[in-house]
Amino acid sequence: MAVLDTSSRRSLKLRERRALDFIAHAKTARVDQIGQLLAPDLAPAVDDEPRRRLKKGEPRPPAKQKGGKHSWPEGRHQRVAATLPFVNYWTEELGLVEKYRPYNDMPTWVMATEAGLRWLGLSYKPIDFPEDQLEHIYVINEVRLFLLRSRKIPPHAWTSERELDIMQPQKTRGLELPHQPDGIMTLETGGELSLGGQTIQLEGGERIAVEAERSRKNFEEIRKILPDLVARYDRAWYFCTPGAYDAVGQIRAEMDSAARERIHIWRLTPNWWDWKQEKE
Repeated sequence: MAVLDTSSRRSLKLRERRALDFIAHAKTARVDQIGQLLAPDLAPAVDDEPRRRLKKGEPRPPAKQKGGKHSWPEGRHQRVAATLPFVNYWTEELGLVEKYRPYNDMPTWVMATEAGLRWLGLSYKPIDFPEDQLEHIYVINEVRLFLLRSRKIPPHAWTSERELDIMQPQKTRGLELPHQPDGIMTLETGGELSLGGQTIQLEGGERIAVEAERSRKNFEEIRKILPDLVARYDRAWYFCTPGAYDAVGQIRAEMDSAARERIHIWRLTPNWWDWKQEKE
């Protein structure tokens, strides 16, 4: 494992280490998601206005005080501005990550380098920037952030899609592999959770398959996946956009009561992927 030389550099904070670990397991993360990882209690950002250029003759706003401790910004644009110096340090000084900007109307994406993976103690093989998977990765990251910050979700260990890829048997002709979820939660303790007017009793040690659905899959595909997940895991949690929510809910309703009790569906916000807010 590579050793980070901090003799002539500042040492990393614990929250930076956690953010880097999150990025590595997720393949990549958008910088606004990293900003949430660095925020106290992983609080989501709120809408704010981007900094604009001053018009000719317009007075400058009062300068911000330098030095001392400053609270982590709450606004989306301000938070991205506060996060980029961290990302630049990880990139330019330490070589732990690389930055990518596939869309000029969205923030930067960050991915761990091979040196970063080894410093984190991970044996993942380096991959190309997964530009064709960004929407899928983004929503899984959003689900992960929700699970991490929620005080109602018991402490748990997370097995990422990247880890599951390594554990998956090598595909051979004639061998049909089981469906791989987007992640697995293994509960460290039990707890009680209210969802849709239903109280769910969770037990320590339960393994929960987590799926993020952005689009409405073929009904026959869902009919095949849901029983498979229920057979192999204690529960299946689906995080869905509105169209996918209806489809998964309809298939769930067709299953027997014992299976239905172990399948839970959560709604994703309609603008889960958007960065720029459209004015009405």
